[in-house]
Amino acid sequence: MSESFNLPAQCSVVMLRMQDYARRPVAEQARLRAQLDTLLALLLPDIPEQSRVVLGGHGSASVAFLNNPVAALSFSERALYAKQSGLNLSIGIDHGPVEVIKNGNAESATEDHALAGDGVATASVMAAAANETGLIASQNFRTALARAKPGAEFSLVQTANFSDAGLRTYQVYTLDRKAPAKRSKLFTIIAVSVFLLLMAASAGVRYSIEDRPRPLAQYFAPPASDTIVIERVTRTLHGKR
Repeated sequence: MSESFNLPAQCSVVMLRMQDYARRPVAEQARLRAQLDTLLALLLPDIPEQSRVVLGGHGSASVAFLNNPVAALSFSERALYAKQSGLNLSIGIDHGPVEVIKNGNAESATEDHALAGDGVATASVMAAAANETGLIASQNFRTALARAKPGAEFSLVQTANFSDAGLRTYQVYTLDRKAPAKRSKLFTIIAVSVFLLLMAASAGVRYSIEDRPRPLAQYFAPPASDTIVIERVTRTLHGKR
């Protein structure tokens, strides 16, 4: 389940990891690997082969997306549905440098290659910490997603930061597809509230200060000729009375 070709320096990496895989009996590990392979077989056909690299082993799979953070998020979301259906899976996403290296791991899907680099390492850390939320994405991935498709990053909402074994602290995000709608609704409420406050303040100033400055009054005053006519009409009316 891999394609071997040169990778660019930066990739969006999705790490799929079966939880507690190492603690399971051998028969259980084989069943989990079969579930993971089935999941990949269902999700990967929608992604062009020339835009991805897939490698895996030891109850996990790494999928590197070439210059396509949007596809990486879509793939991760669909994998998350599998977790919600009962698959014991955690998902980590990062965006960073990736390379293909030689690998002597017999369990690897390619047997002689593996993905390496900061992008893979960080995605693995994200997946290890995603046992409760199911999916965790890094700040680097959220930034890459915002550059690729402005506004798409709002579906990734910040969750509690955590530190790894090396005491490196990560600012992380989880997926919430309702977040953009909530954000839009909040901004609408704020805009309406500010408008009403300004209207109320304007009305208060108008009726509470009689001799307030009127810098624009000259622009709304009638022309001089009209003023003369109005005065004559007024005098005529008073004369008739």
